[in-house]
Amino acid sequence: MNRIRFRFSCGKEVRYLSHLDLLRLLQRAMRRAGLPLAYSRGFSPRIRLSLAAPLPVGVTASKEYGEVFLVEPLTPASFRRRLSAQLPKGLLLTGVVVIPAGVPPLASVVNAALYTARWKSSRPAPAASLLQKALDKLLAQPAIMIRRFGKSGKMSKQDIRPYIYSAALLPSSGGEGLQLRLLLQVGSQGGLSPSRFLEQLALAGDYSGGERAWRIHREGLYIYQENLLDPFPEGGEVTDG
Repeated sequence: MNRIRFRFSCGKEVRYLSHLDLLRLLQRAMRRAGLPLAYSRGFSPRIRLSLAAPLPVGVTASKEYGEVFLVEPLTPASFRRRLSAQLPKGLLLTGVVVIPAGVPPLASVVNAALYTARWKSSRPAPAASLLQKALDKLLAQPAIMIRRFGKSGKMSKQDIRPYIYSAALLPSSGGEGLQLRLLLQVGSQGGLSPSRFLEQLALAGDYSGGERAWRIHREGLYIYQENLLDPFPEGGEVTDG
């Protein structure tokens, strides 16, 4: 069994796909590429494909990761060439590696996502000083409680403060205007979407403009311990020549 880990970017053309839609798109592309795919057992076999962490709808991304199992060996260059030919505009394969047995799956180790948010609303942006005060106020809170609704419709409260690793206002440059850099937790141990953070930031600053006022880009997914570690072994980038 051959285990392939791949890296890809998501442009504006595919930013409104849901997590399940993106999985289906990749599955169809892999079948069209004629890859020797491994399937799960049971009455409804599925391609053994997984993504590191769901990408929020409306968010573009630079470094997303997935893993797929193959029943026959395939070189990373061949995998990339065949799959790239079947991907739609906006989805770009940027790296492929073969993962040895015993390496933990992506979803069990990736626990951090780095986002950049840029003000896009036609409304005037809040002053940088106001935004910084709101950011300081929000991060100083020992607990940030939000309401969540379960599948049954039952409401519960949750403290999202542990899911915020860091957040900072970036200096304006090149006419970009207001920018935020957010490092948030993702993964099986819980996580926080950037839209939820931006909602709470607007409440803390008492200004108009929640998540819809920002253009959000996910810079990458990481294994966060003392530092940010890339999920690819030694960077893992493979090119076709």
